[in-house]
Amino acid sequence: MTLRENEIAGQHRVGRKHKKPSEREAERRRQQSANDRQSEREQHRDRVLTFRMWCEVNSFSLATGRRVLKSGHGPPVLQLSPRRIGIRESDDNRAWQASRAS
Repeated sequence: MTLRENEIAGQHRVGRKHKKPSEREAERRRQQSANDRQSEREQHRDRVLTFRMWCEVNSFSLATGRRVLKSGHGPPVLQLSPRRIGIRESDDNRAWQASRAS
């Protein structure tokens, strides 16, 4: 088949159109997704947060997170690989948050 024949054949194809979910269905999906994320957090209390996730959980920027860790006042850090660090969510982050609040 030549390029021109291929273009002509492609023009006759009917594109598949997906029906958008209703507003009610979209809201149900958003709620289910939020519930799934919440249950996942509750089930895995001993997971290790990446540096970026840790900053999001504590609501500060990456630069502020680096300053906190560099100052020595942050939670204990796990070296995940030569260029990647993590913070254990369970005891380490909670204890650090509690000490920060008081």
